[in-house]
Amino acid sequence: MRRGRPVPIGLNVASMIDVVFLLLMYFMVATDFSPAEETFRMDLPDRHIGSDSFSLKDHPLQVEVLAAGARSHPIFTIPGWGSPTGSVDSLRTQLTDLLGTGEHADSRAKFTSDHPVEILVSPGAGWGWAVEAFNAAVAAGFTSVRLDARTVS
Repeated sequence: MRRGRPVPIGLNVASMIDVVFLLLMYFMVATDFSPAEETFRMDLPDRHIGSDSFSLKDHPLQVEVLAAGARSHPIFTIPGWGSPTGSVDSLRTQLTDLLGTGEHADSRAKFTSDHPVEILVSPGAGWGWAVEAFNAAVAAGFTSVRLDARTVS
């Protein structure tokens, strides 16, 4: 056993520096520093003077909820497309037929599922019936349905 001075522990840094410089040279040669040139195609609508870009192209299908009297069932009507009814189920059937998916529907659909539907609620009709008409339109298959609290004539 030797006793004497302790041997210092150290690292040979010279070989580590060589390895780091070799890796640096490799990545400098293998890397492309120029940015990639890309073309992004944007299909923007033509701007015409006087045109409103937010206007609807299709007039919404209107469903009117009319008050038939105090504490009574309302009357549901689709002006120009169906006969007035007092039943939510028959309203849903009429809307399904207009969409072209019902059993009594024609071979050609009158509307598509994304056609806007507007539920017009008269002031005397309760909002519960308006929600029932909304649910009937959604159950028929329409995807763009909204409520409106306007006075209908």
